[in-house]
Amino acid sequence: MIDEEHKRPQDLDNRLEAYAAWIEELRHGKNAPLPPTGAADPLAKLGRELQLLSDVITQRETELIRLFQLVHTVERGVLVEDVLDSIFERFVGIIPYDRIGCAFLSDGGAQLTAYWARSNMGPMQITKGYAQPIAESSLQEVLRAGQPRILNDLEAYLAAKPGSDSTSRIVAEGGRSSLTCPLFVDGRPLGVLFFTSRQKNAYGDVHQAVFRQIAEEIATVIDKSRLFQELVDSNKFLLRQAEQLKEVANRDALTGVLNRGAFMVTLDRQILASSAVGKTLGVIMIDIDHFKVVNDTYGHAAGDLVLREFTHRLSTILRQSDYLGRYGGEEFLLLIAETNADELLQIAERFRLAIAEKPFDVGAASRSITASFGLTLVSDSARRAEAAVAVADGALYAAKIGGRNRCVLA
Repeated sequence: MIDEEHKRPQDLDNRLEAYAAWIEELRHGKNAPLPPTGAADPLAKLGRELQLLSDVITQRETELIRLFQLVHTVERGVLVEDVLDSIFERFVGIIPYDRIGCAFLSDGGAQLTAYWARSNMGPMQITKGYAQPIAESSLQEVLRAGQPRILNDLEAYLAAKPGSDSTSRIVAEGGRSSLTCPLFVDGRPLGVLFFTSRQKNAYGDVHQAVFRQIAEEIATVIDKSRLFQELVDSNKFLLRQAEQLKEVANRDALTGVLNRGAFMVTLDRQILASSAVGKTLGVIMIDIDHFKVVNDTYGHAAGDLVLREFTHRLSTILRQSDYLGRYGGEEFLLLIAETNADELLQIAERFRLAIAEKPFDVGAASRSITASFGLTLVSDSARRAEAAVAVADGALYAAKIGGRNRCVLA
């Protein structure tokens, strides 16, 4: 009897020591298993409760780590899609889902518009841009209450509300339960995160509680990234405008071809590029024959018609690698890439025929128009744009002296 009384305290001491060692392991961040016990006494119950507490603490630690990673993601200046991708990749295990969608309030809060979604279910039926009015919808109540909503049987919900287009689409994708989480920033509704599972009864109060704990941080992160996205989009728009303005500044207002300054800059660059690889390019200077007669006879409006049609005919047979510019008045310049003397003459002849073969519309009448062409080849980078154009101009003068409507190679 005495031995039995001494045995029980010793066993209790051993078990207490085992629990103490286990708790110390947990305190040092080690994933230690609960000491084995077959007992059903209060000490064993305490051990099981400590194990559950350890699991909860581990879960909370995981949530905090993933939330920190999410905040760190947006601090690096990433876009909205990157933040949402990060949620999709890192929150698995915290909240069950096979699909996450994000929608933002738009049109002054009158609509909820889908912005992003990722899914491991079937082909998505709700994609970016899908929108529905918020008034009188179930989501209006979710945003008004500011609390997550669980629907653990989407098929039953759809049967009760057959007019719900969004539910019908999610069910068609394979969704069977959902957790709808409102997003607020400084008390202002921002939008909604939708977690969807292909399993029924996937969500419980614990998932609502998890989201309530992290909702403000997630909403703030998304809101910041949206502002960053808007800044990026604004900068892209300004850059496009700047490019368009630059393009307009480089174009002749009447004909739309390169103006003199832009053509000369392009010619200089092409001369350097061609000579660097041992290529020869051609420069053609063109003058519309007797253009003053057109203006004097039919008026300047008719002259403008001729200039526009003239450049259109040249442009339609211009190669992608070549350039056309207006030098001034009725004089134009062509840059022909990678060519030789014979080919350059053949190209110029095609241009000449495109002008001469068909009369031009001059308003109330039509008139035959011809042009003279002066050609030169450039193979040396020391010969810059002005010098090349001067040589082509000399060949053009020879074409005029020779009777016009012809091509002369310098």
